[in-house]
Amino acid sequence: QAIVHEPKVLMLDEPASGLDPEARRSLSKLLVSLKEQGMTLVVSSHILSELEDYSSEMIIIDDGQIVGGSAVKLREESRAIIRVQLLTARADIADFLSHQSDVELIDSDSISATFRFLGDNKARAALLRLAAVEGFEILSFADAPRQLEEAYFTEVRNHIAGKSDGEAQ
Repeated sequence: QAIVHEPKVLMLDEPASGLDPEARRSLSKLLVSLKEQGMTLVVSSHILSELEDYSSEMIIIDDGQIVGGSAVKLREESRAIIRVQLLTARADIADFLSHQSDVELIDSDSISATFRFLGDNKARAALLRLAAVEGFEILSFADAPRQLEEAYFTEVRNHIAGKSDGEAQ
């Protein structure tokens, strides 16, 4: 009923609440279609995985304030979030990635790393080749499946760190 009159902006609050998995998928397909037709969607939800298919920006609100002061851009082609998983642990994975020009490390341990990649597909292939040449046994190297959740936790971590810095001053 909300889309019968083809509004330019559609606001939804927890639209998938109470839906079974099939209905959630149908809703997601509908929202992607509406977005592709030029409709602006504003969706309030705390279940980030439900928003993954159609979200391009996210606003996080904490204590009535927008965290970071503005919307967080998502899914920019030049800023893919990649997760690499190794077959065998290597303590130097973070050091290796940190020294690459197109990489902003987000999180890592000895067996995996998540990073923001700023290069194009050719640079991405070159990074994968270089990692193999350096002896990293790569089990997987792919877009992080939960980019929205990663962006959320990164923003919240930065916000909490900013609050702590402000309190210390």
